[in-house]
Amino acid sequence: MRSSPGRAVAWALAVAAHAAVAAAAAEPPSPPPAPEPSAASDSAAAVVSPAAPARTLLERVVAVVDERPLLLSDVRALAAVRGLSGEAAVEAAIDERLMHAEAARLAEAEVRRDEEDRALAALLDARPELRTALPEPDLRRLLRRQATILKYVEFRFRPQVRVSDEEVRRAWEAEEAGRPGGVPLEDAQDGLRERLERRALDERIEAWVKELRARADVRRVGDGAEP
Repeated sequence: MRSSPGRAVAWALAVAAHAAVAAAAAEPPSPPPAPEPSAASDSAAAVVSPAAPARTLLERVVAVVDERPLLLSDVRALAAVRGLSGEAAVEAAIDERLMHAEAARLAEAEVRRDEEDRALAALLDARPELRTALPEPDLRRLLRRQATILKYVEFRFRPQVRVSDEEVRRAWEAEEAGRPGGVPLEDAQDGLRERLERRALDERIEAWVKELRARADVRRVGDGAEP
């Protein structure tokens, strides 16, 4: 089942705002990743610890997205932070890779080190178990990608989101009008406007990801549903 990119961005906004995220089972920690292989090496065998008595999977390529490898460590990091598993984690990681690849081309989406540090501190305050569940470099890569996507969304899509007073009134009438003890419009309008704006933004993000998927070259490598 596909994970909603709109919900992915909503999660990242919550982290950026220092809000708590829902608890999820932590994945086993993965070691710091080896240098990214080229697409030509996507069929290479899994890295094996030479000291282990049995084959121990440390890293592998899960998919090749537009000729760039998507690594298991990146899928595991996203899975642990967002509470995903299996196929949903892999699909969400592919979506994120596509969004980040486009977002990174925009100068306004560049993420400073201090912004990355603040995002990491906010996430670990909300989810302290991630300190031991995942290596810090994996978390930093994930948060840097998310922050880049967020900046791109704010620059490209946020200015397009406009909710009129009439739309707010119609939403209020659909929810509250005629209900005994219903919330007056003047008390409900700020929350309704925020919800409608978030929905409109999510719709634009969904359309963007569908467009990215339509023109992307995505090749799965082996069984990508392991995380």
